[in-house]
Amino acid sequence: MKSLKIRTWILGIFMFLFGALKLIDPFNGWFHTQLITSGIGDFAFPFGVGTEITTGLILLLALIFKDKMPARRFFVFIIFGSCLVVTTLIVAVYVHLQPNVPAAVLPLGIKPPVIPLSVMILAVANIFYTIKLYKTTSGAV
Repeated sequence: MKSLKIRTWILGIFMFLFGALKLIDPFNGWFHTQLITSGIGDFAFPFGVGTEITTGLILLLALIFKDKMPARRFFVFIIFGSCLVVTTLIVAVYVHLQPNVPAAVLPLGIKPPVIPLSVMILAVANIFYTIKLYKTTSGAV
């Protein structure tokens, strides 16, 4: 259970902060440039930011209110939030792989999708270990 909490805190904070950072400069401009040069389009800006912030909040609030909800609901929130992380980061990998997107507007200026793939692996591990924990505890935490 401790490793589940650690992974979930990391994912929740990561997603919330990366979403919130996109609302301030220079990250705001970088994200707009990523969307435009990748071919996704600037219209996706509120969806990208909103999804990242919401995903982070789902994971963080599940941890904060864990003791106030049934175990099954806690596990559902963690799995759902982790699936949202994976979905969001599939888009991030796509953006990183687009030749027109300059490295200067990507996190840490790294063109290969090292960061999105690393976080995606963490989210997939969170999904599988949460399911395993749920099955072994029969929902009782």
